[in-house]
Amino acid sequence: MNKTYKKLKEDGVVLTKDFFNEDDISKVRKEYDQLDASLVNKEIYKEKPIIVFWKHVKGEQKRITTFDEFPSMWDLINQKIVPFVKEATNAKDKIQLLETIVFNKPTEVSNTLHWHQDVAYFPLKPNNQVAVWFPLEDVNQKRGALNYALKSHLDGIRGSTDLHTRKPFDNENRELIPEDPSKAGYEVKCMEMSNKDILIHDGYTWHYSGPNKEEGYTRRGISVRFNIEKSVFDPRPGQGAAFTKQLSLNAGDAFEGKPFPLL
Repeated sequence: MNKTYKKLKEDGVVLTKDFFNEDDISKVRKEYDQLDASLVNKEIYKEKPIIVFWKHVKGEQKRITTFDEFPSMWDLINQKIVPFVKEATNAKDKIQLLETIVFNKPTEVSNTLHWHQDVAYFPLKPNNQVAVWFPLEDVNQKRGALNYALKSHLDGIRGSTDLHTRKPFDNENRELIPEDPSKAGYEVKCMEMSNKDILIHDGYTWHYSGPNKEEGYTRRGISVRFNIEKSVFDPRPGQGAAFTKQLSLNAGDAFEGKPFPLL
């Protein structure tokens, strides 16, 4: 049993230092800068995986494109991230790419992304997913680093809420994540990271990030989510991730298609 797999099972999140080299990140950052300056809203693509550019400001500025416009990110996923995820999850077969999100928290207007777990928003059954996250520049608590409630993935699925207000979605009747997990007995850990680090978390692990409070600093990070086993479409309240609009599915249909390749 490798150490990353063991720790992921135990704590629900693992931070790996110096995973990337400077060339990896500089290529991604350069293409990101070009896209961020020129990208406009586009229709959901039904034949290709998408990338969601999400600026954490009032009004949730989201813009969508494909890897045709972000080839360095596609290379990074295939060459480094997928092998890492397979080893960390002990996956025996190919894993399914679900979603790639580029987060941007500008100093002046960024806000808190409240405590949540990814699986509450994804209509899959079984819902065995993981996510990797890495920053394009160094992050700490002041800059809006991710915080995790260790071992919270062992407590099952919780209710889904608006990530900015904590208001439960309509018809949501599941127990919610506590507003402050540390007061509920969980150890909360801030993941301070350099731009060469990567972390992986279980889809059930609770996490949150505060606003970026450092003047003149743009907190940019990238999340890539994977499904570790075959699933069916299982719609429930609050599950409105962007990728759900890419396919026309009925409850119980196999969750598969060109937007969600096996890698």
